Amino acid sequence: MKKYILATIIGTVTLTSCLSFFPDRYEKTLVYNGFRANTNTGIGTKVNIKGYYSLANDSTKSAPVGGYSVISNGGMSTLAGYNPFILYEDGTYGNILFNAVEKDFSANEHYKRANMELDKECTPLNNIYLMRSGYYKLKEDTICVTTYIFYMLRTELVLLRYKIIDRNHLLLLDETYISGNENENDTCVRNRIFEFIPAKTLPSSSLFPIKKKRWAWASKKDWKQFKHSIARTSKK
Repeated sequence: MKKYILATIIGTVTLTSCLSFFPDRYEKTLVYNGFRANTNTGIGTKVNIKGYYSLANDSTKSAPVGGYSVISNGGMSTLAGYNPFILYEDGTYGNILFNAVEKDFSANEHYKRANMELDKECTPLNNIYLMRSGYYKLKEDTICVTTYIFYMLRTELVLLRYKIIDRNHLLLLDETYISGNENENDTCVRNRIFEFIPAKTLPSSSLFPIKKKRWAWASKKDWKQFKHSIARTSKK
């Protein structure tokens, strides 16, 4: 009996150490508001959004775009933020995984096919490592993105910033992994350029799992309104 109690205590302590409360007070000060119901960010007036953004170049040579240069060594990137993503007018940002490449992240990053039916040919993700979703806020010519990685028993906050070069190109300025301690945050800065790939159709922004999380919304009222709209859609 004593052995059982001891094992239970050890297991509980271990589990609790992994299940830290999220987001904590420090993390809340860094995020960009959260999802809001009935939002139109106006992103479509600044960049093209009926499609997805992918790395502009997958060779070892520099490729100039809008006064910037992009260099990619090919293969799998060291940063999760290199995966293709979609920007929605309602403020949703989300990585996608193409069905044709399964879980080959290297191929996923450089996959380019125009005019696809993305609602049929890709999967909106946030439930496996290296794939994430979240929300963004426009600040003049910069898209500030709040994303989350769900890995094992932890949730990690990751912030990204993209500079708008033109309607078809975005420059990844930096990607910051938030540790919970300001002095231990890990910021990676890479001049990686993403180019717009047009698509016939897009998956619904409601399919990204992050939108089911209450803490990802600006208010409980907005979150409930989203849940009700999903319920009505499901009935139809």
